[in-house]
Amino acid sequence: MKRVKIRDRTILIYPEVYEPAEDSLMLVDAASSIAFGDHLDLCCGTGIVGLFTADKVNSVTAIDINPNAIKNTKENFKINGFYEKLNVIIGDLFTPLKNVKFDIITINPPYLWDEEPKDVSWNGGVEGRKIIDRFIKEVGNFLNDDGKALLVQSTLNDVNKTLSLINRMGLYGRVLMEQRFMFEGIVVIEVTK
Repeated sequence: MKRVKIRDRTILIYPEVYEPAEDSLMLVDAASSIAFGDHLDLCCGTGIVGLFTADKVNSVTAIDINPNAIKNTKENFKINGFYEKLNVIIGDLFTPLKNVKFDIITINPPYLWDEEPKDVSWNGGVEGRKIIDRFIKEVGNFLNDDGKALLVQSTLNDVNKTLSLINRMGLYGRVLMEQRFMFEGIVVIEVTK
């Protein structure tokens, strides 16, 4: 297990859990600036995004398909003093939720691609869009009317395709942040009703 200090939070990183990187920190910055009400953090990993909204929201519901990520999130909320605000669920995206809406929904999905998935923490399928597309098709059902959803993805996953799908689902999407790297960019996309 690795232990790091990110800003004013202590983050433990369990084996087999996605280690927070630039994409995670971009999502932290975007989510922290708009956090209110009840927060749903999908593909929560270490719980880093929820940890940085916990002091601004009523509750954080964290969902991940990886049981190690759920344990990791619990531990990070405990050591940072926000455990009373946390509800954790092992599950596949929105599947465990029924008839509940959130004010802020965040996701840092697996968006790299590989034809033979080896690590679900980063592998998004053949085009890297498997989780991105599922999220967009379902997010409107769980977002309050004045809520906002934030999605991280690579520019290699076709940002215009994402924005087009958001519009086809009757939602509004825009690129909120972008950071360029050597061979790709990482964007945070905001989705509203």
